[in-house]
Amino acid sequence: MRGFFAYPEASQPVMEAIQRAVEISKAEGIVLLPWQKLKIFGFKIDNLIRDKIAEVDVLAADITYPNPNVFYEIGYAVAVGRPVVPTVNVGIERAVKRAQRTGLFDNIGWLAYENGEELARGLRDWPNHSWATKYVSRKNHAQPLFVLDTLIKSEFRNTIFSTVDNAKVEYRSFDPDQVPRFTAAQAVTDISSSAGVIVPILSAEMVDCEDNNLRAAFIIGLAHGFGIEVLAIQYGNGPAPLDYRDFITNSTFRKETESHVEKFSADVLVWNQRAAAPKERLSDGLLSSINLGSPVAENEVQSLGEYFVRTAEFSRALRAEGAVVVGRKGSGKTAVYFQVAASHGRDRRRCVVDLRPASHNLSELREAVLGVVSAGVFDHTIAAFWQYIVYMEIVLKLRELALPKSRNDFGLQQRIRELEEEFSLDDTMVAGDFTSRLERAVQGIIQRLASLNSAADVRSQLTNIMFERPLPRLRDTVHDLAVGIDEIVLLIDDLDKGWPPLRVESHDVSTIKHLIEVLNKIQRDLSKREVRFRHLLFLRSDIYEKLVAETSDRGKYNIINVDWSDPEQLRHLLYERVINSIDAARRDEAWNAINPDATGGTDAVSVMIDSSLRRPRFLIDLCERTLSTSINRGHDVVEPADLAEGLRQMSLYLVSDFGFEMRDVAGTPEDIFYLFIGQPSILSEERLRELLASNELGIGIDDTIELLLWYGFLGIMDDAGAPVFIYDRAYDFRRLQAERKKRSDQAAYAINPAFLTGLN
Repeated sequence: MRGFFAYPEASQPVMEAIQRAVEISKAEGIVLLPWQKLKIFGFKIDNLIRDKIAEVDVLAADITYPNPNVFYEIGYAVAVGRPVVPTVNVGIERAVKRAQRTGLFDNIGWLAYENGEELARGLRDWPNHSWATKYVSRKNHAQPLFVLDTLIKSEFRNTIFSTVDNAKVEYRSFDPDQVPRFTAAQAVTDISSSAGVIVPILSAEMVDCEDNNLRAAFIIGLAHGFGIEVLAIQYGNGPAPLDYRDFITNSTFRKETESHVEKFSADVLVWNQRAAAPKERLSDGLLSSINLGSPVAENEVQSLGEYFVRTAEFSRALRAEGAVVVGRKGSGKTAVYFQVAASHGRDRRRCVVDLRPASHNLSELREAVLGVVSAGVFDHTIAAFWQYIVYMEIVLKLRELALPKSRNDFGLQQRIRELEEEFSLDDTMVAGDFTSRLERAVQGIIQRLASLNSAADVRSQLTNIMFERPLPRLRDTVHDLAVGIDEIVLLIDDLDKGWPPLRVESHDVSTIKHLIEVLNKIQRDLSKREVRFRHLLFLRSDIYEKLVAETSDRGKYNIINVDWSDPEQLRHLLYERVINSIDAARRDEAWNAINPDATGGTDAVSVMIDSSLRRPRFLIDLCERTLSTSINRGHDVVEPADLAEGLRQMSLYLVSDFGFEMRDVAGTPEDIFYLFIGQPSILSEERLRELLASNELGIGIDDTIELLLWYGFLGIMDDAGAPVFIYDRAYDFRRLQAERKKRSDQAAYAINPAFLTGLN
């Protein structure tokens, strides 16, 4: 057996253990070539390493200290079909935690060792420790571009995404803010199905730069191994990893970034027409024919309609004159958003204005306004801001619909020219996306406020600037351009995206409240002009809860709740995804292959539903992990051990990363679940308070317990001794609180079974 050993030249204990393992392995007929032994004289080292990986039987790669060059080589090996054995020296402090950070190795695992002898023994049995994907995905011609997103939505990142949007190329992405862990199996699926890939490389001072650049290295390696074009773009001229530094494009200012991304996006459209799938290792098994789709709706816009479950909540959203659609993160709000937009968009007599900012700085606007005005003037300012934004977006959409009609209508051409002059609709404004226009409006308001000295100045200036001319003229323009349009439908999603961690402030919630009031006012104003206007605002449940708490009239909002509490609905959702890619004659067989009986007579899908916190995103993710494990083990059906491994991976994900969602909303520590490691599954009130009192929570113990109940980490034990979680009460938190208070100090709490494996 011939192998290549990749590792960073960093830690002496690691290097000594690897060198010792290499020596021991020689005597057993295993030839391991450490990268330092490459004869690089006269050769480019990156080319030599790629050639060597393609020649050997297996790649051993040490990830004790995660390194971009090593991650690149792992990605390249996976793409060219070479088995990979990640190794971790568990004698090094925090080595396992570092290996777990990105999530890439969640469904790979690694070979643990403490010294060279243990490492040699493990490598001797390498087929049991290695991972090699047995299949790649077919090309996604509907969304051919993949973009790696960043945790912090910086100007550099926003420029990349706005340029891609303007290029009109459909894309998929991985956003660590939405799904913190990016597994190797998911990366293979995403990259192998792409015609092009864009990867930002972050500088050392940026938050999450290390994890981002490790993901980037793995993705670039996959792309090179699959023969897929990749734009690895770095802002500035920082040092680049040796293995792929020649493939990194540097950008030093915004226009340069736009130029690189614009050209690459245009090329992707060309490559998409001729891109053949890489050498497909598609097995003949039925499991590998199942395509569950992405758990993130943004990554399946074009195919979502094929298996979208039209729930009663979706039907209500489709009929609503004006409503707020609420749901927890991962509950499927964005899927409803896309399907409502698609359904309304099929009618040419409708004007659908769908707005999803990739990021925004509404909090920056809040701080700027509050810096010079009182709360009353804050309300006045935000209301004017929202009216201007909404009317301008409607006008831009109506202009877009009117342009084709104006080719043979000189009167309409003249009206459009006058509109463009009156509202300064230059190329930047018209060609930009909603994100860039929102940022521009925010900065415009901030600059005006900087020149004012008092609240009275702000109120009078705003009244003069906004209400005397622009807003009335925008209303008139909507009426003029809406000729031939039956109704205008406005959809707004992701306004809560990009708000800073550590609690949503009261004034942030007030900003949303004013938006809802403005939408209702616009509906009334346009109705007087005989223009029908409908609107949907999509919000996270925690934002809505804060909104209701600060509103005297609790029943004033038309609410559509998309949280899932019925297991049978979730079963149907998963069934539709499983059978979508399967021939009609084999659909029952495919469903039975993924849903065999599990232990205790409970089928596999029921077990998955009970371990998903009743969130569609988690359920799809869990099923994908289980399916990937089965395929890579060569199984024809999901076996109990495959399901157990999928549950283990999901539980570790929930324990290590789900706490970030609580942190972002309430300011609790991101590792709050670690307090429960090794604890029994049932806790008394006294024991629970002891555990929480031992840590700096950021908020009080009572508030923390309520959060743990609200998120479904904890449930309460009922009179029959069974655990009751929030989804068992249809997400009626007040009812759950009432049941808890009824038991007072005798209350007992159950840790959700989905977390138990990860905690133990």
